[in-house]
Amino acid sequence: MMVRDPLLDAVLASGVKLPTLGGNLARLHALASDDNASPIELASAISKDPALTGEFIRVANSPVFRTRTPARSVRAAIAFLGRTKTLAIITSNALRAQLDGVSRREVAAVWSTSAAVADAAYHAAQASRLRNLADLAYLAGLIHDVGIPILIHRFPDYARHFDAATTVDLGALAADAAVGADHAAISAMVARNWKLPPEVVEGVTLHHRPAAIERAEPHGASLAILVAAGRRLHGGDSPEWQSWAPLAAAHLGLDEAVMATLAGGLKTA
Repeated sequence: MMVRDPLLDAVLASGVKLPTLGGNLARLHALASDDNASPIELASAISKDPALTGEFIRVANSPVFRTRTPARSVRAAIAFLGRTKTLAIITSNALRAQLDGVSRREVAAVWSTSAAVADAAYHAAQASRLRNLADLAYLAGLIHDVGIPILIHRFPDYARHFDAATTVDLGALAADAAVGADHAAISAMVARNWKLPPEVVEGVTLHHRPAAIERAEPHGASLAILVAAGRRLHGGDSPEWQSWAPLAAAHLGLDEAVMATLAGGLKTA
């Protein structure tokens, strides 16, 4: 017998509707998550969606990944990006498509900021002691704030708390406090329901909770720190980063000197 999740039940009872994983999206997700699925099969499935095809080519050829030879096909893009980043792009595009009805400038800011944080988190991981987490950091960065548009859809007043905020983070935290919600928890529920890696789910859960890092699983904790580092590199210093900075240095070797070098490199990229 399946055990019900009380937290998920409470969220759904409040009227929050989580995006669903079904149809062609479920097949794409399954292919991207299956090490035994061939790149040809995955490329063929992606190529049936023109918008997704364009996004793959764009991301593969972006300055973030600095390809020597431009990718001119989905198959070439997948070969360069690998399965985890492929899964990240599929997930991000599917979430945006399902939340298109939430037509607010705040939502556009969320997607734009999340993409920038993903890029920065990827570079932070590459410069850290755990380079092997770079692709997962990119995935976590892309989806860490998906709870925000979901809450904007559920609570009409949620978005107005962004008006006086200087960043997406500050707006979301103010809105959470006002409506009694937790955008990070909802983002994590989506990640779990869409069967993303458990360390990504934990990293997303903790991305505003530095005090909980020492009790978390190592890779989940590291991903939360890398998302925080991505936010720092994209948005600049903040009072919250001062709580994350010692963790970034101790766990990943990302001290302020390394972060400053990374910030300078991203500005000139």
